[in-house]
Amino acid sequence: MAKMIKRIIMVFFAAAFALWVAGCGGAGGISETSQSQQPVVGAGAALETWEAVYGSFAREGSSQYSNAVLSMMYLSNSCVMFEFQLTEGSEAENVTHDTVIPGVLLVAEDGTGLFESFPDAENPFAINFALSEDGQRVAVTHTGELEISPDGEYVFTDGSLEVSDLSAKEILEHLPTAATSLNSNLGAFTINYPDALISDWFYYVEAVFDDTGTPFAQFLIAKDMSAVFRVDDDIEPVLIFGSAQPMLDAEMYAYQEIDENDESGEPGGDEFVAEKNFEPYPVASVGLDGGVTIAVGSSSQLIALLPWELPYALTAGSSDESVAAVEENGVITAIAVGEATISGTLTVADGTKDYSIEISVTDSSLEIETPISDE
Repeated sequence: MAKMIKRIIMVFFAAAFALWVAGCGGAGGISETSQSQQPVVGAGAALETWEAVYGSFAREGSSQYSNAVLSMMYLSNSCVMFEFQLTEGSEAENVTHDTVIPGVLLVAEDGTGLFESFPDAENPFAINFALSEDGQRVAVTHTGELEISPDGEYVFTDGSLEVSDLSAKEILEHLPTAATSLNSNLGAFTINYPDALISDWFYYVEAVFDDTGTPFAQFLIAKDMSAVFRVDDDIEPVLIFGSAQPMLDAEMYAYQEIDENDESGEPGGDEFVAEKNFEPYPVASVGLDGGVTIAVGSSSQLIALLPWELPYALTAGSSDESVAAVEENGVITAIAVGEATISGTLTVADGTKDYSIEISVTDSSLEIETPISDE
């Protein structure tokens, strides 16, 4: 199999990250001076339909060398975050080029959505969105120069999101400055982004003053844009946008690199692909710091396993207090040999998740012999 050469091109306009229309609190919108130049795709959906938008749309007719995915999430005040992930290439040359276009569109009175860069941008452009009445289709057209055209008919495919760190910035620009402290009156600052996700769930975003390099605001932004936590060093992490519930509900899949030239996975060539492990694991869970086997007279502590050290609360109870007793602080004490189930509820911010753990209590006086293999 020939290698695919991929070049990532991030469409990054400073104007695209500051909504300049009142009501969206910051980027892209409808200006009175440019309405005559708007691309037209027909009437759009009612605002109530836009308010329910959350998920991914695939462009009809997409293929390996011409592919487009549109992710959208309604924010507030007729503002909708979007991100295009566009691919274009040549089958003959076996080359693809990728472009990411993030932004926040404004829903107009006629039900269409519009995003535009600043008129004085180096390459000004506008993108128009027409959402169907049932919220299942989006017609997209644009004017201006773009590396890859996003135009086409998009069909709803998935009620989940996973967007780039560029869209994480869009969320911050949309939130009130009282929550983010991202106020230029405090001084010039730069927002730094991570090279990778934390625990495959959070983007860690940091704002630092340009003159001193001192951080003044830190954030965790969920990759599905479902939540933003403020996590400054001097404060307890606090939810400032969205909900922690999607994190508590989410499951993910691990990937491992498999040598394409050896189905067993043993090294044997230079071609590797990422293969999904079809056993999902939860983003958030509850466990015991000493494992699920406890000797009589010993104790183990219940702990929440989260993508970050977020504040949480646990309730817990034992199915058999004569085997294992639970204290209010989450300490499990082994009383007698047997089996028991520890169950309760994990709470993080506004989200909750039920859990149960099967434990085994063993006799501490017994020594477990390790069998000797005959091989």
